[in-house]
Amino acid sequence: MMGRAPLRSVVLLGLVAVACGGGNKPPPPKPAAQPSAWCPELQRPELVGTYDFAHEYVLSRDAGDKLKAAALASIEVSVLDSKLDGELGLSCTQIATGLGDKGSYGSAAEACTAAVKAVKEARTKLGAKATVQLVVREPVCQVDTSLLTKCAAICDSSVPPERVKVECEQKAGRCDGQCEGTCEAKTEQKCDGVCSGTCEGAVKGTCGGRCRGTCDGRPANGSCAGTCAGTCTGGAYIGECKGACRGSCRFAKRGLCADVCAGKCSVEVSDPKCAGEYKSPDVSTDCRARCELGAMNKAQCSQPQVGLVVVGARDRATEDALRAAVEKAYPLLLKVIYEVGKDGPKRVHNAEAVISGTRTGFKDLALSGGRASAGASEAQLVKCFDEAFKKSAASAGSLKTLLDQAIGLRDEVSK
Repeated sequence: MMGRAPLRSVVLLGLVAVACGGGNKPPPPKPAAQPSAWCPELQRPELVGTYDFAHEYVLSRDAGDKLKAAALASIEVSVLDSKLDGELGLSCTQIATGLGDKGSYGSAAEACTAAVKAVKEARTKLGAKATVQLVVREPVCQVDTSLLTKCAAICDSSVPPERVKVECEQKAGRCDGQCEGTCEAKTEQKCDGVCSGTCEGAVKGTCGGRCRGTCDGRPANGSCAGTCAGTCTGGAYIGECKGACRGSCRFAKRGLCADVCAGKCSVEVSDPKCAGEYKSPDVSTDCRARCELGAMNKAQCSQPQVGLVVVGARDRATEDALRAAVEKAYPLLLKVIYEVGKDGPKRVHNAEAVISGTRTGFKDLALSGGRASAGASEAQLVKCFDEAFKKSAASAGSLKTLLDQAIGLRDEVSK
């Protein structure tokens, strides 16, 4: 009996050891998630929009949305940069060279600076007694607000679908019923209201071309800085038209509109878009800035018509040069400014703030996914986005300056 005791003790000790887990090693800790080594192509928005930034770079959902909004905003800045450099550069160059400037311009900003200077010099040559009046047929502009809704749904995953709808004050589209508002027609139309564009027939209004008839009740056969009654040719016209109106008609009452009706329609309009102001979706500030810039890039305005009235100029050659330069190049300048909209410079500034703020906040974005992966995530964010965001922010700053110059040129011509 005494010989069996040690064996029993060994068995009991073994059972105790197994029960306490002393015979097993604890499971190894899970390795920290590692960010993807892949960098998205910022020239391809369709891919960037579907990319899961939070998962790929080990970020929180909010941080991933912030990074995506900044990446998409940088793409929109690039699109706007290309558009403005081309269109404003062309318009400003034509105005500057049309007024005798012989300089060569390395950028649209240089061309617009030269154009402002040339217009100021031309107005000085016209003399202090000269009266200059610019007659403009304002275009009808349309924004596809469904793009805003889609954009908001992509760049802010925290917002439910019912909150990303865009509210539009006034809609525009094809109206197959009665239009109450402004009708933008591609062909001549009868206008029972105010014709803005050109009028083939008897007129009574503001003539930006040659007025034949009376000007403020006095016989006229040329420029008229008042009310022209008779006919108006060679420039934009705004007023009553007894013949065929080409351009847009603001109906005094409801009327038929063959093309785009901006206002109310007695039936449902086809392919409705927003004309005028709209309320952006209730999403994050970063997402909203990107979406508004994207909508601005896709805004479409009809071509404005202009006419320059100069009365009492002391230099006929300068008068002719100014009129020719303005009527040739000013419509494109106006079209761009209208498509950008009055809030354009502010929206570019907001996009710049989003891009710059995200670039300087890579560390905080990386920490949102946990300290274990933060170092690797931050390094990958810097690798993929630092240089691109730096360039985009600089471009946005230059774009805002260019827009301010274009608006300054518009005001210099029209004052």
